[in-house]
Amino acid sequence: MNENTSNTTAKSENTERAELSSLIWDMLHRLKRFWWVIVLLTAIGAALFYYHSSSSYSPRYVAEATVSVEIVNGGQYANQNTAEQMGNVFPYILTSGALSDVISADLGTKGVPGTISVSSIHGTNLLTVSVSANDPNVAYAVLQSVLKNYPEVAKFVVGQTFLAVIDDSGVPTDSGRNTVLRGSLRRGALIGFVLGLLLLLAYTINTRTIRSEMELRQLLNIHCLGSLPLIKRKRRTSSVSMEINMLHDRNCDNYIEAMRLVRTRLERQLGDKKVIMVTSSIPGEGKSTVAANLAISFAQKGKKVILVDCDLRNPSSANIFNIEGEHPGLASILKGESKPEESMVEIMYKDEPLGLTVLCGGEQQTRSVEIMGGEEMGRLIAKLRERADLVILDTPPSAMLVDAMFLARHADGVVYVVMNDYAKRRFIFKGIEELQENSVTVLGCVLNGAHGRTGRYGYYGHYGSYSRYGYGYGSKDYKSKDQDTVKT
Repeated sequence: MNENTSNTTAKSENTERAELSSLIWDMLHRLKRFWWVIVLLTAIGAALFYYHSSSSYSPRYVAEATVSVEIVNGGQYANQNTAEQMGNVFPYILTSGALSDVISADLGTKGVPGTISVSSIHGTNLLTVSVSANDPNVAYAVLQSVLKNYPEVAKFVVGQTFLAVIDDSGVPTDSGRNTVLRGSLRRGALIGFVLGLLLLLAYTINTRTIRSEMELRQLLNIHCLGSLPLIKRKRRTSSVSMEINMLHDRNCDNYIEAMRLVRTRLERQLGDKKVIMVTSSIPGEGKSTVAANLAISFAQKGKKVILVDCDLRNPSSANIFNIEGEHPGLASILKGESKPEESMVEIMYKDEPLGLTVLCGGEQQTRSVEIMGGEEMGRLIAKLRERADLVILDTPPSAMLVDAMFLARHADGVVYVVMNDYAKRRFIFKGIEELQENSVTVLGCVLNGAHGRTGRYGYYGHYGSYSRYGYGYGSKDYKSKDQDTVKT
């Protein structure tokens, strides 16, 4: 029991350290982009404090003197002790009004026109007397009055003493303005810098993503099916699909091997399950391409696979497989306007059937929930179960749209796609929670675009059209002069 507790504690501590390390790394990663914000806040803080100090500054001149304390008929120890006593009792003497009255009478004023302070130098018989005032001559006059009258007032407390002036600053000439302003600059810059770091920390926490399989496992506590690498290739013409298709794309051996590993791990999770849906948190994570290539991989192993494009808001299967011509699509089938055979396209490879059939999405639909939420969708999937070994449903993002929840009722399990360093963690958590709250079995997660970090991954700019329906998380194209970053 103790050993189990110890192991659990150690694992928890390791997780916390890993999480802290990840947070620090994320902050440094974002600091490269937003360093100018911290510099700007530092400069603004320094400028504001400098302006406030300079505009509200009132000159203060300080007259100061260092004196030695000698007690009548006393030794060195008595002199040191008396100096410390005089320094300690000075605030009480000053607030009692005795010294103030004497100085006022000496200077002929109604009160003490300055601020007086006295401190003893430890281990010596020396006192430092300071007087600050708005006028340098007044400050020096008050200082001289203190030196003359202080022993007389203090003798009732410490005995008869004599003050010998060792160092006298004379009439002060420097109001200390530059020192005050430099101090204000430093304080303002420090406050601005700290505020910038706090904003960076808050932004990092609010926009944290997932960038490794380890983070995927630790945060989601869900089986990780594997990672798919980021694929880069040269720009093609607009008439050719930019999405990855393992049947036709060259130089993507790493991707093919990674997809085979995902397929093998998924097979272990399937058992007798025949209908799986592939979804993600937000648009732009490459779940349609993952669904298409997963279907290809299963078909290459001899499975009879049907891929159903259920993302009616942004159907993409026809584009991925370069399917030409018009096909009625899923929406037309569910409305009773056509039969499944009219929308299903058999994929050929080297002039032979691959064993993969694609049911295209058809034209874009803005009312996909109404179309797929009826009983007709359930009857269609039941028919597809009988015709194939595996049915893969490519669905809309689960964290933003309810479409996936309607489809999840007909699926045996879910494959969840997470794009590397793309979707915010809160969207990922929300998408997973939505599925689990609907009692959907999550078979595992796939980390997409796991190799290489070049900002936002991928080419799927067309996902931005979700914003037209009020969902507002569109992606943009990030292209270099000679290359496109392609979502896998």
